Amino acid sequence: MKIDMRDAFFNKLVSRAELDQDIIILSDDHGAFALKNFALQFPKQYINIGISEQNMIGVASGLALSGKKVFVYGITPFVSLRVLEHLMLDIAAMQLPINIISVGVGFTYSTDGPTHHGLSDIAAVRSIPGMGILNSSDPNNTSQFVDLVLERGTPHYIRIEKEALNSFLEVENLETRNEDGFSVLCATTQRILFISTGRISHDVATVCERLKQESGVTVGQIDIHSIKPFPTEKLMSHISNSDLIIVVEEGYSSGLFTSVATCAIESDYPSTVRSISVVEEFIFCGDSRDNMLIKFELDVNSILRKSLKLIEDYENRGISAIPRLGNS
Repeated sequence: MKIDMRDAFFNKLVSRAELDQDIIILSDDHGAFALKNFALQFPKQYINIGISEQNMIGVASGLALSGKKVFVYGITPFVSLRVLEHLMLDIAAMQLPINIISVGVGFTYSTDGPTHHGLSDIAAVRSIPGMGILNSSDPNNTSQFVDLVLERGTPHYIRIEKEALNSFLEVENLETRNEDGFSVLCATTQRILFISTGRISHDVATVCERLKQESGVTVGQIDIHSIKPFPTEKLMSHISNSDLIIVVEEGYSSGLFTSVATCAIESDYPSTVRSISVVEEFIFCGDSRDNMLIKFELDVNSILRKSLKLIEDYENRGISAIPRLGNS
């Protein structure tokens, strides 16, 4: 059953706000169905600041210093790049319990043009000391983000999908996910491993199945939801058998790929790590998300084609052939 990711988050926040009057939501005049429900139930705990994001971060800081648990909601580039200095000095430097809810990642709002692309926010926010980053891929871990950040009481940047998605819950229990910071979607005993995050993890799961059916190549897949702190130690215990790691993300490679590559380097892991991501250039066009993914070769067919090329290149290095179904 598909559930809107924003509703999954805000519905859980409603349940927590019923017991905690210190929970406050600030919005930059951006809405969601479940957010309207929150505003109706708790009118004194919801403030529409208007389209003034830098001011909104300042207000959030003041409320947090007064003992409030603040959630700030807005479109990805406007609550990351536009307010980057404010996130660093007004929130992270003082380790205030403020959570930035970023909706519209990747090409979600590309019909509104290049100002609405969410491609470099992970890289930017990763550079802020003390700011955690969570990225949702299904409604269950999205819902659990609420409990997680309230328990931690530290600053977080939370990337949430705008659309409805299916749950990966049947693959791995929810408690393990929140503890480890990632989910194992396909067995990681395979020598080819895909690592992804967010909505595109669903497309990567389709690619994994097609590789098995059409090419006889068996692969593993991990979906990361804790970008920072990055689950280096626990992740390494899962990828120790992998020779080729392919990182897929709907953004520039300075995001998840950099985190995975750094993890491998710092762990002295002798693997090959490659990226399938948005080409790093200024993008001035706008279209539907699906069309933008096709244009920038991040749709299922393009990911499949690029993956086969990376596998072929790896095999041609003469190190060892990737085992296929039926091979010993």
